Amino acid sequence: MRPRSLVVAVVVITAACGSRGGGDDEPSMYESIEIEPALATLSLPLGGSATQAYTVYGVANGYAKQDITARCSLAIDAAFGTFTDATVTVQGRGGKTPIIAACGDGLAGQAQLVVNLTGSVTVGTGAPANSAELFTAAIAGTDATRTPMIEYPIDRAVSPRNIPPVETQWSAAGNDLYHLRIASGFIAVDVYSATPEAMLSADAWHAIAETAAGDNLTFTVEGLLQADPATKFASTSTTIKMSTDTIDQTAIYYWASDQGNVMSQTFGAVTPPSVVKDNCTSCHSVSRAGTRVGYSRCVGDCSSPNVRVGFLKFDPATKLWNEAVDASTVGINGSYTTFAPVGNPFPDDTQALAMLTLAGGTLALYDPDTGTPIASNLTVANFDDAARSALMPDWSPDGNTVVYTSASPGQWIDLTDGKIATMSYSYAGGVHTFGTPQLIVSDPIALSNGTYNNFFFPSFSPDNNLVVFNAARAQWRSTETYARDPGQRLMLTTPTGAWKQDLTAANGGFVDSDITWAHWAPSVSSEYYWIVFSSERDYGHRTTQATSPAACKQNKVQQCKQIWLTAIARNKLDGTVDPSAPPMWLPGQDPLANNISPYWSRPALIQ
Repeated sequence: MRPRSLVVAVVVITAACGSRGGGDDEPSMYESIEIEPALATLSLPLGGSATQAYTVYGVANGYAKQDITARCSLAIDAAFGTFTDATVTVQGRGGKTPIIAACGDGLAGQAQLVVNLTGSVTVGTGAPANSAELFTAAIAGTDATRTPMIEYPIDRAVSPRNIPPVETQWSAAGNDLYHLRIASGFIAVDVYSATPEAMLSADAWHAIAETAAGDNLTFTVEGLLQADPATKFASTSTTIKMSTDTIDQTAIYYWASDQGNVMSQTFGAVTPPSVVKDNCTSCHSVSRAGTRVGYSRCVGDCSSPNVRVGFLKFDPATKLWNEAVDASTVGINGSYTTFAPVGNPFPDDTQALAMLTLAGGTLALYDPDTGTPIASNLTVANFDDAARSALMPDWSPDGNTVVYTSASPGQWIDLTDGKIATMSYSYAGGVHTFGTPQLIVSDPIALSNGTYNNFFFPSFSPDNNLVVFNAARAQWRSTETYARDPGQRLMLTTPTGAWKQDLTAANGGFVDSDITWAHWAPSVSSEYYWIVFSSERDYGHRTTQATSPAACKQNKVQQCKQIWLTAIARNKLDGTVDPSAPPMWLPGQDPLANNISPYWSRPALIQ
């Protein structure tokens, strides 16, 4: 429930005209009612409960008051707690909420309850029982070498309300005992740890996230040395916004490339991700219904002719993914795939239509359940005299448009001179027809860290209104030194290319952190769109160049790529300002695996 103003603590509602018959203690005898206390404040411990008793008074002639509590019904937002008679028990979350009394004959009143969530928690092992006393007694020091720096979360990031527990990470700075303060308008939680990271239980974090929804959540760390505890050193604060948005019942499918597996993680779950398909199953797409996966696989020595496309189909009876078209045996030479959404052209999910990039850079339609090619005029995508290649297609959610990359002739995996194009789609009389392509992103884009002239990996927003895409300064997957060298980053446009906007905050500023494979959450939330992508940026001290195993450092990647989540503000979409926020790390993934190519769709298990 949205918090209400405390300017007027008691709402007085005058009774409607009519009979006031009965004794002088009947509710109808009163002009208004009041609840006492009009404003109450409770301290709610993490995992605990608190109570508050109320009295309801009838007011006659503007001043005479009588206790009529027994005749009234008291209520509170169920997210905060419940009433037993005139006593409320709150638990689970803090915040501000109205208390409502209904007394019949149109008489009602309102009070305000403020619930402050508090707690003192020790996590891990090694922190002494008197940690709180040590920090209370210590005086503040100013030695920069002893001052912790918060490494994660990232300052000014925006988080969905139902993100799983966030691990706060910071630098040790020569200390061996730490005090983390997590605070907002209704939160004051103290966490003590002997290691430079801390994560609360799922229940404790849920209470914090619910309390902070719509507000900022601030993290501050103090450190001291137990052998010399007289002085403590405090970090600067990091603040994230906890959105009111929730992202439920959706799954992110990604490729753990160093393991050769396609993985699935249901958003908000605290359980580990599951393997969808192993056997070096890689660059993939997921149908919007969440029941089919298109993938590519190296068969044999992984030279270009041996990259083949296959399709998986989910069996709801066995809860298993079956290889409807096995890339190892069918032999469709190709790379990238996409699916027509349910309802276009087929009325339900018993049939499906897939589009894929064939070797050499042409697009084609296939039946993903049989591997049978389907006739169409898709060669229209290879436009102009140079017969530009067509790759990386994405079908719009309404099924009427395909966005794709138009690149130098013959390219179908890596690419140069990429441009973003769209083409219409229609289906009538059994004929699949694609319209003349329109370039929507083709001119170089100059930023402070270089000129970007290679555009690729376009993806439609769930309402068909936006397209996110990659921009690079040179050939993607450069063969020179590092995968970061081309500087690939995320940008945003409309399906007509009306404006182009760099997502600077999501990109981490103007640095090169190998950002690729952006895709949208399958629905639009109230405040934000949500996008996942893969990047080589550090995840605190868990994922860095120093911590990444050799298995991650292939194909000129310098550290394990991880899946990140960014918010796109719906009220900043005019092409004049950056609508993105610094990202949140996707919980549940292996921080020491190379996780790329995230696709967001419905989980197959809820079909």
